[in-house]
Amino acid sequence: MNKERNILIGQKIKQGLNFEGSSVKELSKETGIPLQTLYSIISGHQSPSLEKIETIANALSLSIDTLLDIEINSLPVYPNPHQEGQYYANFENRWFGKEGGERISVSRNLSTANQSIELRKEILEKIYKTPTDRIDISLKEFSKRLDVIESKELNRLEIVVESELEDFISQRSPWDTISSHLIEECITKLIDKLTHSPLKYEVIIIPRQHFLVNYEIIKRQVLLFDLGSVFYRQNHPKMVQHFLSEVENFKYKYAKINRRDDVIKFFKKQLENK
Repeated sequence: MNKERNILIGQKIKQGLNFEGSSVKELSKETGIPLQTLYSIISGHQSPSLEKIETIANALSLSIDTLLDIEINSLPVYPNPHQEGQYYANFENRWFGKEGGERISVSRNLSTANQSIELRKEILEKIYKTPTDRIDISLKEFSKRLDVIESKELNRLEIVVESELEDFISQRSPWDTISSHLIEECITKLIDKLTHSPLKYEVIIIPRQHFLVNYEIIKRQVLLFDLGSVFYRQNHPKMVQHFLSEVENFKYKYAKINRRDDVIKFFKKQLENK
């Protein structure tokens, strides 16, 4: 983190303290971060770790992206695509906590969590052009992420764009480089989850224009992560309520297909038209 960013973080913390009517001493007591360390961070002389940033943001009811003054898609979860499994696994493990939790994802295409190891391998090789010596490590990291999801994800809602799904299933570029049977297997398993796990998995399909109009509003509030950027849960109750309200709009106002049976029919039809 450069000096300018450190100074900016310090200014944001000061603003948060003023807004809360709190002091550095009280923040130290609430977060467990030594008082001298906080003064050093606030003055811009020390670069805080992500863990300290998260702790401070939670104490001040700020989102991480607000504290870091992050613009759209400017905080990468992983510096290279082949490293995403490791970062996602670690982050999700903290996110879901001991009791597990839910995921609400607003994305252009299906969550990476729907991919098999075999499909992931081809995507790394043929789309991301991952170096050969990184493939095995990448897949091992991705497998860790799938294990976290399997053990801790209680339910998931995915809001995705119709045209992106069609591109994926019909294997339009860049998906034309991927083996057809792996994509078919992915969609078949997804249909199975929608059919047999109605309380755990839900997909809502929206037109592209509604994604483009509403995505910035949605993802700045509560979204876990998406499109290679990470956004921590917003603690402010009003912001949470706003986010959930927007999700409901996606499901019932903006959605082109939102009934489970119709979503299943959509996927089956796409497979038939391949």
